[in-house]
Parts: sequence; structure tokens; C-alpha cells
Amino acid sequence: METAHSSHPETIIMDTPESTDDTHAAIILQLTNLDSGFHCLLDKVKQDMQIAKDAAIFLKKRAAMEEEYGKQLNKLAQSTAEAFDKAHPRSGTFGDAWISILRVHETMGDQRVKFASEITHVADDLSLLAKETEKTRKHAKDVGQKYEKMLTDADGSLEKSKQRYEMHCEEWERAILQKNGEPVNAPKKGLFKSNKTQAQLEKMEEETRTKATMADQLYRQQLQSANVTRQDYYQAHLPNTLTALKNVGEECCAALRYQLARYSYTFEQALTADGIALDNDEGLGLRSLTEKMDREADLNNYIKAYSGRGSKVQKNEIPYKEYSMCLTALHVLNPNPVFGVDLNTLMERDRDEVPLIVKKCSEVVEAYGLNTLGLYRVSGTNTHIQRLKAAFDRDCSAVNLMSEENISDINNITSLLKLWLRELPDPLFPRNMYQQFLGAAKIEDDRMRVLGLHTVINDLPDAHYATLKYLMSHLDKVQQNQRYNKMGVSNLATIFGLTLMGNDGDGINLAATGATPQDTQRLAETQWQVRVVQTILEHYHLIFEPDDM
Repeated sequence: METAHSSHPETIIMDTPESTDDTHAAIILQLTNLDSGFHCLLDKVKQDMQIAKDAAIFLKKRAAMEEEYGKQLNKLAQSTAEAFDKAHPRSGTFGDAWISILRVHETMGDQRVKFASEITHVADDLSLLAKETEKTRKHAKDVGQKYEKMLTDADGSLEKSKQRYEMHCEEWERAILQKNGEPVNAPKKGLFKSNKTQAQLEKMEEETRTKATMADQLYRQQLQSANVTRQDYYQAHLPNTLTALKNVGEECCAALRYQLARYSYTFEQALTADGIALDNDEGLGLRSLTEKMDREADLNNYIKAYSGRGSKVQKNEIPYKEYSMCLTALHVLNPNPVFGVDLNTLMERDRDEVPLIVKKCSEVVEAYGLNTLGLYRVSGTNTHIQRLKAAFDRDCSAVNLMSEENISDINNITSLLKLWLRELPDPLFPRNMYQQFLGAAKIEDDRMRVLGLHTVINDLPDAHYATLKYLMSHLDKVQQNQRYNKMGVSNLATIFGLTLMGNDGDGINLAATGATPQDTQRLAETQWQVRVVQTILEHYHLIFEPDDM
């Protein structure tokens, strides 16, 4: 059996006659048993017809795009080649290769125009298919509705004759009872009046009996006629109509399948032609043409052509003149940075265990942002964050985060703090204590895990301990407002787990950086890193408050 990629679109696998007949009979029986089987099949054929219309519209638009692309590509390649010939008459091997490359693009443009024409033929055939299907469906619909109307009319006539029969029988019944002196619920108006004589009552009973007999005969005739109509409809007309309508749908689907296979084959041929134009055994493909470029030979020839036209170079020394910079520029050259600086270095330099940037960012968030939805999850604007970073690196104490511009988007402040944590040379949880934290996190017993983390945290260097305590206190306030910001302990731990353990940022891109097995292992330990932060946040008061007692 040939595959769809190599076969011609005319090759379509057909079902066996036996299986087709059995399936057809089963479907027709199922539809005749449905109250709305005819309309169900009408809707299905309409759906198939609409698919054909949609496919035709898509292919027409695709053909227009391909034609425009091919013409524009051809025009661009020709105009570029003409302009290049005029501007660079002696361009060497590069020029020769470039002109050949442009000719390849002209060929590709012509192929695209041809492809567009072939798609247009498919689209036209699909449009014709949709019209023919719509026409045949309408005919089948009209025939089916005609027989439905015959059935409805027969049922309506039967119901009317039945009502007349029941009415005359009821009148006859009243006449019998009244003639015999029996009590009867007579209507206020009509034939039955209490002052009639016996002879009149007998005559009235005879008349009503005659009318009832005639109504009975008419009712029986109408019932027989209605049953014949119903039998003809359900055993002949409806199955025949459904069969015709089903054939319309099957023909539409088969033709649609063929046209789409034809489009697929044409598309594959177009792609193959483009591939041959790009690279072929004749050495005229783009790759082969680029290999013919000799930059050394082109440069030598170009320099030779320029000889005699250039002036002599002045080689005298130019005196030095120092530029006087403004104070802001001098601060840039001699910054007092806070980003990318070790915590211990910051503590010794600024004489403060908790870096000022952590305090400033936390204070602003606690003052203006605790109710912000997605706090610390939603990122800020990168340009604003980088501007704040540069300001902190110039003069941390001079930055005013309480300004209207800065508090207008609190996500810029939270992103700045996370950036500072990511750029620490040694993470907030030091690398030399990484395994100790992971070991404590893996303890299953909650109480022993908290105790283990408390012990490891107490062994942190002073700057790391103080900063961690301050940050956890701040995040504890954030999670206390999770009703508004939707940032509970679990969400905060997921965000800060990798950052605080030094496993965030570019280091996660293992494929791009060629990570070591150690890096791969640390990435696999992500759940334990998150668990460290989550346990600390859940038991913040147990871990840190004893120090204040």
C-alpha cells in the first residue's frame, strides 16, 4: 500500500460492498426509529457541505496569498538584481553568487505562482461540490417534507373525523337517556330540551343514531387511509428519502476527501520544488552558491581597484584633552553597588545586618501592596526595574521608593527585590549549607522537620540569618493577607524556593549552558527547595520568635 505522502490523490481505499451494505442498513434503521431522523441527516449533510465551503474559502485565500507572495518575490529579486548590477558592476565572486541567488528566488517566485494556480483549481472544484451538494440536498429535503406533509395531513384528517364521531356518539347517548327518562347532563343550547314530547324524543334519537352511524363509517374509512399512509411513509418513502440524502452526504465527503488529498499532493510537490531550488546536485542551490564566495580574492581585487585614488594618511600624534564629567557620571564610575554583592560584604561595608534595599522594598510593599492580587507572582516592567536597579547601585540611601511613580505599580518593587536575591553571589541559603537544608526538608515528621530547620538556620552567618529573618517576617505579613492577594504559603514558597536556594535564573536553562551533573541533580531537588521555604513560612513564629524572648 502506498503512503499518503507518495501516492497520487486519485488513490483512495474503498470499503467492501458487504460491509457498506450492512452499515447502510443499520444507519437507515436507526434514523427511521428517531422522531427527528430525517432532520438529523439533513443537518449532517449541511455540515459536510459547510466544511466544503469553508475549505474552498480557505484555499482561495491561500491561493491569493501564494500568488501575491510569488509575484512580489519575483519582482523583488528582479529589482534587486538590476540595482546591484548598476551599483556594483565589478563585485567579484560575491556579486556573481549574489546574482545567482536572486535568480533562485525568481525561480521560487514562479513556482509559488504555479502553486497558487493549482490551489485555485482545487478551491473551484470544492465550491462546485458545495453548490451541487446544496442543490441535491434541497431536492431531497423538498421530497422528504412533501411526504411528511402527507403524513401530517392524514393524521390531522383522522383526528377531525374521530372528534366528529365522538361528538355524534355523545349526542346519540344523551338522546337515548332522555327518551327513557334517565337524568342527563344536557347542554344549555342544542337539541336537548326538557319540554319535548315522547314522539319528538324518539325522532331525535333516530336522527342522532343515523348521524353517529355515518360518523362511525367515515371515521373507520379515515383510520384505514391514515394507516395506509403511515405504512407507506415509514416502510417506503422515509427509508428511500433517507437513503437518497445519505448518498448525497457520502458523495460530498468522498469528493471533499479527494480534493483535500489533491491539495496535499500539490502542496508536497511545491515544497519539494522549493527544496530543489535551495539545494541541488547541479551546484545552483543557495548553499552551493554561498560556498563559491571568496572574500580574500574579492578584498584583494577591491583594494587594487582603489589604488591611486586614496590620499596619504596623517600619522602625527594627536594631543590628549581630558573631558570634565558631571557629578552624576562620576557617581556612575564610582558606584556603591548593592546588586551582585555578597551579604557579608554588604554588612561590613554598610554596618547593617539587613541590607537597606530589603528594608526599603519590604516597607513599600507592606505600606501599599499587601492587598495586590498576585503579589510577588506578577512581574513588573523590565525598563522600570532596571532603572531602579541602577539607582540603588548609584546611591541606595537616596532612592525614594515611596514616590508616586514607584508605588503606581507595586510589581516593579517586588520584581526588584527578587532580582536582588537572584543576583547574590552566594544565595540567602548558602551553598555550603545546601545539603543541610535539604536533609532537614526531607524529614517526614513535621515537628522534627521544623526542629531540624531551626537548628540549621541558627548556624547561618549573621548577615544571612538577619536577612532571612527579616524577609520571612515580611512574607508572613504577605500571606496573612492572602484573602486579597491570593498568595498563600504554598504560592510564596514556590516563587521563592528556587531563588533563595540559588537555583533560579539562567541556571535553570540546562540545555543551553551545558550544566554539570550537580546542576541537574539540584534541579531535580526543586520540591525539597520549595519545602524548605514553605516549612519556614508555616512555622515562622516557632523558628524565629524564640530568639526575641
